[in-house]
Amino acid sequence: MSSGGFNAELTLGPALVGTTLASCLFGCSIVQTYGYYRRFPSDPMILRTLVAAVMLLTLAHIVCVVYWTWTMTVTAFGKPDEVTIFTPSRGANLVITPFICYLVQLFFAFRLFKFSGSWLLATICFILGGTSFVGTLVDAARALNRQSMGGNMNAQYWLTILTLVSGATCDLIITAGLVFHLRKQRTLTKISRTIDLLDKLTIWSIETGLVTSINAILVTVFFSVQRTTFIWSALYIILADVYTNTFLAA
Repeated sequence: MSSGGFNAELTLGPALVGTTLASCLFGCSIVQTYGYYRRFPSDPMILRTLVAAVMLLTLAHIVCVVYWTWTMTVTAFGKPDEVTIFTPSRGANLVITPFICYLVQLFFAFRLFKFSGSWLLATICFILGGTSFVGTLVDAARALNRQSMGGNMNAQYWLTILTLVSGATCDLIITAGLVFHLRKQRTLTKISRTIDLLDKLTIWSIETGLVTSINAILVTVFFSVQRTTFIWSALYIILADVYTNTFLAA
């Protein structure tokens, strides 16, 4: 970023805010992970392994984010030309994030299948999540190749939008599917305790599904209208932590 066009409020500011929020969310996920292993020691090994894998990826994610922020605020202090999104640590973060998001989406898609028994819904979620996953990895590889972006930066914008929209759509389908089938089950029972449980599950499904969708939508909007700033990047930084926390809260 050239010194003439450098604006700390639109670069370092969003990066610091995003990193701070991501760190707070990571702390929440640690607490939730501790509570999970303590309260559910008899859960299937595959689920316990999934929780461990997501948390290890989230740890790697937060390390990359903190190091990226350090390089911009400390290493590049007084050198605005060196303030950039395209660093090795940021590149590693761009690779780690889709793994976290896709693992969580697969978990919720499987839950939707167990509730609905619909292979169609599960397949649609699998394809949309896979599109977001693969597209993000390709997008990250292209973004890190700064030379190829020299005069053709618009060439990859459509892919970024596609991956974000695919991920948000997958989350919305999962949420809508879970809510629909939970409400359907509610009409089939007369037991008050079961009704209360289904109502709680419905609320949790809406909360966990909407928060990831809204986050992805906000990233899409700010990337479209403010792509020369770091505002969209700050929102993208916390995306992985939002997915991790919604997964653990489920």
